[in-house]
Amino acid sequence: MNKIEGIQDKSDYEDYRDFINYLIDGYWLDEKLDELYPNNMYKGLIPTLVYWMEREDEKEVVWKRILPEENETTICPILMCPDDNDFSCTLIVAEIRNCGNLIQWKKMGIDKTKEWDAEKVGSTVEWLDKFNELNFYKQDYLTMLEIFKR
Repeated sequence: MNKIEGIQDKSDYEDYRDFINYLIDGYWLDEKLDELYPNNMYKGLIPTLVYWMEREDEKEVVWKRILPEENETTICPILMCPDDNDFSCTLIVAEIRNCGNLIQWKKMGIDKTKEWDAEKVGSTVEWLDKFNELNFYKQDYLTMLEIFKR
């Protein structure tokens, strides 16, 4: 079982504020992606759950998809570029399945959707094959979400 937490992190860049970040099994998610896919500039991406996202429609999509209904699967934006704080730049999505007491991030990928419509995000994805499925206890997952909500 994997462990997910929402923990205060210091920005990798001088001009950006500190933020709550995903800590999974003791590593920052953006840094793990950067380690697996060097030179793709994934280090420094920030969670889409931060409160300062620019567009309300995109914020709604994230919060609607981050915790699917039981036995449902969603494609949810989880990491974004801190420059724009929206879906317009590098956007990492996860295929998330709610299995009752278990939440799975089945796979992750880069959103390649061309249409500028928040609801369409995740319709075209280039999946990252070096990242293994992650399985979280639902209670840990809910605790992480609560930290972002505060």
